[in-house]
Amino acid sequence: MAMSAFHGLVAYPVTPFDDSGAVDHPALRRHLSTLAVSGVDSIAVLGSSGSFAYLDTAERAAVITTAVETVREVNPALPVHAGVSAVATSELMHHVEAAVAAGVDGLLLSTVSYVPLNEDEVATQCRLVAAASELPICLYSNPATTNFSFSLDLIAELATEPTIVAIKETAADMETFIERHEALASRVHSGFSHGMSGDALIAEAGFAADAWHSGPASVLPAHFVALRAALVGGDIAEANRLREELTPLMREFNALRKLSNLHALARAAGIDSGEPRRPLLPLPGSSQRDLARLLGDLSEPL
Repeated sequence: MAMSAFHGLVAYPVTPFDDSGAVDHPALRRHLSTLAVSGVDSIAVLGSSGSFAYLDTAERAAVITTAVETVREVNPALPVHAGVSAVATSELMHHVEAAVAAGVDGLLLSTVSYVPLNEDEVATQCRLVAAASELPICLYSNPATTNFSFSLDLIAELATEPTIVAIKETAADMETFIERHEALASRVHSGFSHGMSGDALIAEAGFAADAWHSGPASVLPAHFVALRAALVGGDIAEANRLREELTPLMREFNALRKLSNLHALARAAGIDSGEPRRPLLPLPGSSQRDLARLLGDLSEPL
């Protein structure tokens, strides 16, 4: 089992759609072919960035297959992870089976539910997924969407499962994330990855964490790779320069409607992402122009 699968820079690409609203597999292949050789440490499809909640079962399986086949062709050593989250546990387990069959390297699991789950329900579901395969699992704490927050006690309890090796979560601020990071470190095994999510937090934080989980990193991989390398390598001056460049774009990005903002950013960067799937609407033209302007202000990483 690849215990390091959820360390480093984990890029979450959009699932592109064509003009009819169908998944655009040729566009997905083009994007992943470039992303796979960009220096990111792994790629995760069907996260929130990949519109997993708006795809049916067959579409999700097809996206995973395209991702695995494409990345294997251009960079066979690069791990490919897949989101398997679903409201019903029976559907979730079906997605796990499909992801395993497609040959992914890891699973991403969120606590999506129409009725917010409690800790016993989350623990039971996570253990079911852990028992279903030997693939490493990253838990996804996304309380803004799921109305569920992982306590440190629950993370530590689930980390005793051999295949639950990581969690991605955001925080209100850097201090809160570091406090949780330090508190968790003494309660989980040394290989467990406490990863940072939240793109404004990542860009401004100045803290590498065990992993960065990012949608914009799939659009701007060179910038995020360079920033993380500077922080890990202790080049504070370069890290500060890169942070100063990225922060205005990420603040604007974070202030806009989620998912629609990533499709707009991708399109501004020349990626054929299409519009988000309905009922989500694209950003207003003024917001798209603002993102494009801020994107144009970025210099190429050294």
